[in-house]
Amino acid sequence: MLTSDITANVYVFAAIIFASALAGFLIRSVQIARSRARILLLEQEIRSNHAEILELQKDFIALELKMNVVKGPVIKMKNVLKETNNEKLPDVSLRRKLFTKEIIQEKSETFSVVYDKLLGKEA
Repeated sequence: MLTSDITANVYVFAAIIFASALAGFLIRSVQIARSRARILLLEQEIRSNHAEILELQKDFIALELKMNVVKGPVIKMKNVLKETNNEKLPDVSLRRKLFTKEIIQEKSETFSVVYDKLLGKEA
C-alpha cells in the first residue's frame, strides 16, 4: 500500500487562513468604497438635474407672466346671453316659505296620529 506522509504545520495553516481573510476584507472594502463613490456621484447628478428643472420652471413661469397666459380649469365666459323677457317671474322665496310650513304641519300631524294610535293600542 502506498502511503504518503503529509505533515501540516498548524502555524502555517493559521497564517494561510489569516491572509485569505485579510485579502477578502481588502477586496470587499475596495468594492464598498467604489460603490459609495458611485452613489455620491449619482446623488450629485440628481441634485444638478433637479436644480436645472427648477430653473426651467422659473423661466417658464416668468414667460407665462409676461404673456398673461393663465392655464386653469376655469373657463371665462365673455358673451353671456341674457334673456330679455318682459314677463315678471313670481317670487320664489315666498313659495318656498309656504311649502316648508305645509311640510312641517303635515309631519307633526302624522306623528301625532301614529303616537295616538300606539297609545290607544297599548292602553
